[in-house]
Amino acid sequence: MPHQKRQALIDKYGLNQTTDETLDNLVSSIAQLFDVPVAMTAIAQKGNFVFQSRYGLDIATSPLEDALCILVLNEEKQVVIPDLLEDERYTESHFAEKRPGLRFYAGTPLVIEDVVIGSVCLIDTKPRQLTEQQCTTLHQLSSFISDHIALKRAHYQLQNEHSLLDHSPAVMLCWRYENGLVLQSVTRNVKEVLGLDYDYITTHQQSFESFLTQASQEEFHFMIQNHLSGVETTETHLELYQASKKVWVRVLSKGFFDQNGRLLTVQAIATDNTEQRHVEKRLNDANRQMRLLLEASELGTWDYHTETDHTQVNKRWCDIIGVDYEFYDGSSRFWQQRIHPADLSSVLKKIEAHLKGETKVYSSVYRMRHEDGSWVWIETYGRVVERDEMGKALRVAGTHRDITERKLAEIHQMKQSQLLGFINKARAAYLENHDLSNACQKILPELIDIADSQFAFIGQIVFEDNKRRLFIHAISELSWNSASEALVELYKGRKLYFDSFDNLFGETIKTEQTVISNQLGTHPASVGTPKGHPPIYRFMGLPIQLQGEITGMIGLANKFSNYTEQDAEFLKPLRDALAGLFYAVELETARLEAENQLLRMAMTDALSGLNNRRAFLEYLGSLPQDESSYFVMLDIDYFKSINDRFGHDVGDSVIKQLGSVLKESIPTPHFTARVGGEEFAIVLHEQSREPVMTSLTKLMETIRHTEFALPDKSSVTVSMGVAAYTGDNTSTALTQADKALYNAKENGRDQIAWFEND
Repeated sequence: MPHQKRQALIDKYGLNQTTDETLDNLVSSIAQLFDVPVAMTAIAQKGNFVFQSRYGLDIATSPLEDALCILVLNEEKQVVIPDLLEDERYTESHFAEKRPGLRFYAGTPLVIEDVVIGSVCLIDTKPRQLTEQQCTTLHQLSSFISDHIALKRAHYQLQNEHSLLDHSPAVMLCWRYENGLVLQSVTRNVKEVLGLDYDYITTHQQSFESFLTQASQEEFHFMIQNHLSGVETTETHLELYQASKKVWVRVLSKGFFDQNGRLLTVQAIATDNTEQRHVEKRLNDANRQMRLLLEASELGTWDYHTETDHTQVNKRWCDIIGVDYEFYDGSSRFWQQRIHPADLSSVLKKIEAHLKGETKVYSSVYRMRHEDGSWVWIETYGRVVERDEMGKALRVAGTHRDITERKLAEIHQMKQSQLLGFINKARAAYLENHDLSNACQKILPELIDIADSQFAFIGQIVFEDNKRRLFIHAISELSWNSASEALVELYKGRKLYFDSFDNLFGETIKTEQTVISNQLGTHPASVGTPKGHPPIYRFMGLPIQLQGEITGMIGLANKFSNYTEQDAEFLKPLRDALAGLFYAVELETARLEAENQLLRMAMTDALSGLNNRRAFLEYLGSLPQDESSYFVMLDIDYFKSINDRFGHDVGDSVIKQLGSVLKESIPTPHFTARVGGEEFAIVLHEQSREPVMTSLTKLMETIRHTEFALPDKSSVTVSMGVAAYTGDNTSTALTQADKALYNAKENGRDQIAWFEND
């Protein structure tokens, strides 16, 4: 650890200035607890160990290299040496010369802000052992000393801060909110600044509010209510009533909330504002002063008279919604018509509840249409300021604040989290079963929601017969006529393709660019919608691209407001994720095709084109035990003679031709394979001998009348051996078919022989 950093911490905590009686007592107790003659705290500073708190030690400092505590400082961990004479760190160093007579040492790091600044040490002149529990206790005591040092510094700083506040012209108050307001603390200068007795107010003999005039008590409660509604900071002016004088106080308050938004504490700074208040009263009346303050704070004000249905507002409110102040319509109908339809019901319920006295204040957040057609987010606070004898609300006043920027940032952040969530959902859904259509269908409703749209689809470009088509993985299922019902059925069967691109969504594929149309009739690619289709007012087509090539697209329609390039940019992570999934599917498909091709090659006889011997044996292994079928072994008659007379090329041609004949003559579910040079095997799935004999006889005739590529134009014949397989043992049935084939050859060839049990 660099010396400069350690020394800076020692200076910061004041460890080189004063002694600590508490630590002295603690070190003495440690020595008694462990029954050792010497215990101390050793702090490394400027080349020495300083033993500020010590027991049984008569020296206050020691050079670093002369003290065993250097071991803890260097190793930065607890060091326990039961017998120093048996430890080379002591016997083979100058410690033995400098500190003779020592036999036991134990030291634990003293840590401040994760930096070892020294150690807590135990020393004895006789060997001894520490138990594991004692080592732990020593470590805990060291941690306690570290905490004590940190708390002592914090306490010292707090004392300085309080001393500064106690001599300042501002009073700091802190209230705790627990189903009511409780004064938790107040600075001692409350008497000098506000004229309130410190002991009297802190012992809760009388609350702070009780010193306020009736009007100021209402202002104070309104301030607290704003904090309870989530307002973080407020400013208010209160009038304190004293027997000798009245004091006007300017209060700046700040609310502190838990993670659920519930109010925990309110901290406030109060200053004597009496002189300024008198000046303001002489210059302006109370309403004018409030109006100026609100204008300066960028707040719109409103004062609604229920009996006349008229609202007085300031110019700032008109600026917020883009209305000319001179022509503002103060009726409630004008205000309600501009509120977003999705928010209107909630707003009216809240204000109705407040008018009935069900809530102390009216508070609401909603959207209003700006004069330019955009939507502005408004935060409104207000309360009833006048009621008649029956309690009916006559006047309601409050403020409007434009929170569009903050609200849009919150919505954007929320949508980003939502977007990331369903991107991960799509990936997880695909990895679960490798079903890309299912993954797209799972996220489509969330895509529609996050894009504020009514309809959507996700498509992937595929090529069939060199023709580009758009396969629809997911689409809003609309059934508006019989034709669309047929399309829905194709979609459910995963057979829905779009082949024509001479339309608006096709423009996205042809240009490979984002297509936005907020007035469809004006776009050159717009060709309308099918008859009976729900109207499309706005459209956005987003290309899905991979390595510069378009691989698919997302189509969105009927957003409540205009689509923008920002919308397209926002959805880019989703497009990139879908491009990755499309690529993964292509790789997976290519891999499966390659594996299937390799499997076909491994199972196919290259010369005849039939299954090979390996495929035949695997096929036999897959036959059910209750299978009833017939095994046929077929051999080309005099094939060796053909090779000898005309050469192996001619022999190969004969095998190829025979393979073609067998393919045509023995259809599935029967099985044919070449199992040797001129030897073939057939499995016929028949229940009796008659159809087997019929098929094989027809095959014999076909082979006899086939013109094989023999130079002398001679015919080719075959011999066959047949055995019944009843599910007992394939090897037995094959052996029996082989024996029957042998009998066919022995009896003159060009015939079919059946295996018969002797």
